[in-house]
Amino acid sequence: MRRAVRLFFLTRPLWLSIPVLMAFSVAASVGALILLTELMGLGYPPTFRRSLMVATIAPMLVSGPIGGFIVHLLREVDGAHRRAQHLAWHDELTGLLNRRRFTELGQQALERALQQDEAITAVLLDVDDFKQVNDRHGHAAGDAVLQTLGHVLTVSLRRSDLSGRWGGEEFALVLPGAGREDAAGIVERLRQAVASTPIDVGGQPLACTVSIGVADGRPGDSFDALIRRADDAMYRAKTSGKNRVCAA
Repeated sequence: MRRAVRLFFLTRPLWLSIPVLMAFSVAASVGALILLTELMGLGYPPTFRRSLMVATIAPMLVSGPIGGFIVHLLREVDGAHRRAQHLAWHDELTGLLNRRRFTELGQQALERALQQDEAITAVLLDVDDFKQVNDRHGHAAGDAVLQTLGHVLTVSLRRSDLSGRWGGEEFALVLPGAGREDAAGIVERLRQAVASTPIDVGGQPLACTVSIGVADGRPGDSFDALIRRADDAMYRAKTSGKNRVCAA
């Protein structure tokens, strides 16, 4: 029983605990009132019993609004904390993980994969000719390209995959459980999805392509080494014609 109570309070937001504690308090107060009136018996005058009842119930009537206010306040604090945490972990423009958070989760995913002898793949993507998009159409068009790519990544990947904005027009992925062949299929479908998604720039559709580098995890790998191999493969994709996938 004690373990169940501990789990209840430790696995829920703090504001959810207040109504439960209030319910326990009310139940205890009512129980105490009933017990006292029974113990006093009929030998005490009705006025005394009424006074005792008022003294017991009055704090409960006062604590109700106060408890409600505390619950509201704690919910607001919890919501503000969640929003602040989201801003600290995500890129504001694309909604993807920022580089710092992506690196933290990517390192953890790599460590788990190596410990369990499972496949894992890192991917780097770079938007082709992104500078020309900014120069010709303005930075708003560049932002639209990055937002669209972020959306395509979000809807195209598996729930277990990690996606983040690595910096500028570069994006990074970690695909747990995906070996070289599985990852090749995933990123090729992703490349095609990006190329076939028109981007609205001032009412005009703008085509966008990406160059992709893929590297699979190896025994003893560090996350930096894995990303570096994916980056080298992405550079080869860039220099060999763009809009393609190269593996390390």
